[in-house]
Amino acid sequence: MTASPHPDQLADQLADQYPIGPIPTLPGHDRATLEAVAARMLGAAQAWRTLLSGLTEADLGQRYRPGSWTVHQLAHHAADAHLHGLVRLSYGLAEQPYTIQPMNEQAWLALPTTAAPVQDALTLLDGLNLRWTALLLGTDPGALDVQIIHPQEGQQTLWRLIAKHDWHLRHHLAHAQLALGLEVAR
Repeated sequence: MTASPHPDQLADQLADQYPIGPIPTLPGHDRATLEAVAARMLGAAQAWRTLLSGLTEADLGQRYRPGSWTVHQLAHHAADAHLHGLVRLSYGLAEQPYTIQPMNEQAWLALPTTAAPVQDALTLLDGLNLRWTALLLGTDPGALDVQIIHPQEGQQTLWRLIAKHDWHLRHHLAHAQLALGLEVAR
């Protein structure tokens, strides 16, 4: 029989798994919140660009914990997931009822696009953030109260979807920072 992990070990594992904490609830459901989310997304994309500039192949191959994704994979996953988030938000606004198509992350990472240079992921993030910003700033906040269905997470508003994708870019940025031995801003 194996012993249970020490509480400090569990805390370290959770800190590695969720270095910026769990998905937060947005502080409001108003225009100011949407402006703040758009600014954070743009800031996260810029932080990705800064982090990845000048990295070697060895750096891009670093992992934040045994068996985790590499920095290279994290960059491509962040861009792919940001694409999914934008499409999900657009569908949620345009079509009701809307059920999210879950993303098989491992299958997406196995696609040939993940072997492309990380610059491709950064370019995709830049374009996606232009669209995210236009959608967030151009949508009436009341329209985001619409309920959508996530097959694993259940019913949620578009506000929850926005909170998740706002967090997601920074969550995996923190993983990449950990992999490179850098301090994670919380």
